[in-house]
Amino acid sequence: MLQLWDSAGGGENLALAGTASASSVEQDLDRLAARYVNDGSTTTRWASGYGDDEWVQVKLAAPAKVAAVTLAWEDACAAEYRIETSADGVHWTTAATRTPTVCGTDVIRLTGDQPVDHVRMQGVKRRTSWGYSIYEMGIYGTVVSS
Repeated sequence: MLQLWDSAGGGENLALAGTASASSVEQDLDRLAARYVNDGSTTTRWASGYGDDEWVQVKLAAPAKVAAVTLAWEDACAAEYRIETSADGVHWTTAATRTPTVCGTDVIRLTGDQPVDHVRMQGVKRRTSWGYSIYEMGIYGTVVSS
């Protein structure tokens, strides 16, 4: 199991109980499906189609105040991407914009104090001619009790 929560400052990975979906899957291959982006394993991954505007998102099991997102990128990583959040899966807010210089694990600290139930990696520009490829997406924060 990937230990990304250590990088994010501790806490429970809320993505593990969530449901992932994506704008596309590379060549519609089941072994690269969105469900692998939050399965807790570095032996699986999600990979997108070959466009800059691709995304992957996780619908959380319960609304939460998100403090950090971790992305464990494969070699087909983003040159630029956004982390977006939503309370309804329809209206999105940009929580962070990133332009990493290398592929690897990226830790994105967020300052939003409003509960959300969706977190998305929205691609802006690919680093390679391939799509985006992420071994694991972690989402860390505090579940909001109703």
